[in-house]
Amino acid sequence: MISKHKISLALLDITLLVAGFSLSFWYVFDSGLYGSARAYPPYFIPSIIVLTVIFLVVFQLNGLYKYQAIANPVHQVQSLLKCYFRVLAAFILLVFFMKTAYIADSRLTIGLGFLFSFTFMILARVLTVPLVFYYFVDKGIIKKRALIMGAGEHGQQVLDHLRQSHENYFEIVGFCDDNPNLLGTYAFGFPVLGSSSDIPQLKVQAKIQEVIIAISNINRGDLVALIERCKEADLVIHVISNLFSHVTEKLEAEAFGGLITYRIESRQHGIVRAGIKRMIDLLCSALALLLVSPVFCAIIWAIKSESRGPVFYRPTVVGKGEKVFLTYKFRSMIPENSPSPEEKQAYEEGKKRHLEFMQDFIQGRVKDAYFVENECRITKVGRFLRKYSLDELPQLINVFRGEMSLVGPRFCSVTELSFYKPWQKRRFQMKPGITGLWQVRARSDVSYDDMVALDLYYIQNWSLLLDLEIMLRTIPVVIFGDGSRIS
Repeated sequence: MISKHKISLALLDITLLVAGFSLSFWYVFDSGLYGSARAYPPYFIPSIIVLTVIFLVVFQLNGLYKYQAIANPVHQVQSLLKCYFRVLAAFILLVFFMKTAYIADSRLTIGLGFLFSFTFMILARVLTVPLVFYYFVDKGIIKKRALIMGAGEHGQQVLDHLRQSHENYFEIVGFCDDNPNLLGTYAFGFPVLGSSSDIPQLKVQAKIQEVIIAISNINRGDLVALIERCKEADLVIHVISNLFSHVTEKLEAEAFGGLITYRIESRQHGIVRAGIKRMIDLLCSALALLLVSPVFCAIIWAIKSESRGPVFYRPTVVGKGEKVFLTYKFRSMIPENSPSPEEKQAYEEGKKRHLEFMQDFIQGRVKDAYFVENECRITKVGRFLRKYSLDELPQLINVFRGEMSLVGPRFCSVTELSFYKPWQKRRFQMKPGITGLWQVRARSDVSYDDMVALDLYYIQNWSLLLDLEIMLRTIPVVIFGDGSRIS
């Protein structure tokens, strides 16, 4: 169900857009201020309708109908500028591909329409609407029923901040806490309604719309699990925690009386966007395989020249939905079935050390070195390939086959999956990628929990633009071997 404030804002936007573009047509054609007065062109009404529809769609996609956009004038000006440039680009492409004068043939008219409507938007949305919004908030007409998760000291601080803020649109209905001794009692004047496991039922019973997570003594895994539980209940989540220090750059921040929260909304990856992502993966992987084929030949020659054994290493890994598949990598270690007893022994010892390390690493028992040092199984060629991530080039085959994506979370081996904490398995909600957020943001400098947290952030905030950003940032990382586990 579309909320009343969104309908009201959309009607206001339609009025402002129609007024702005009608004024531009009047000025150019009917006012006599720009040449002699003449009849309105046939594209007068069609162009205004097309532009208004594009604007409304772009505004919706950029979150201009959310409470948070209304309440933040600076953010709204920035968003309006972005939206206007995007609409202009979309309109130019539409006119170019349709090649018709029935939508527009006067650049002055369209340009003035953008200028006039933007001026109206600033006057209304930035200067007037926030005043009306806060008046309604102050009168209790606009409110969101919210539950504070955490009935401790941190929860009390949040409650005090919200009480003191005139910009606060939350109607606090109570607390939620996993301490069984608090259930059924009152905390700071509000009832403790249940535990985190009761969130789906509390949403219905107390008509909760949003959850404020205000717990200071919670580990990352429990926090991620709690956020996922709230998302499954289709609740808007506000996190007040320093546990996401690696990933807060793109979370939407809000301030209430000096209190900073990071808002997370449940997002679904649309079929259209997923289809576009798959099409990009297919085309780019096919082109890349063609372009790097000489590099493939050189690497194959180098591997064969140094040691006997297969060129490719094909481990069974875990991907989307915890489904297993064979991935392709250039072999960078001595062969597992080497005829040399010394090499075979070194391989088995190295494999054992690696598994022991990964178990400790995944379960958070490693504090300093986040990779196996002095890995004895790696060959000279393999060391070079790993330093510049060239050993992963054959994974383009997996991308072409649809088992992987160019950008996505990291896969793991079947054995490593057995070491996973329950919350870490949430990284398998999307296809694994050749590159990803943690590879370009941290690589070998963070704990395994942080790696998974970055993957979960990518899943929550995924967009085609984010994919493009990650791919562009991957280039210098690969060229210079930044953050490589191989020195």
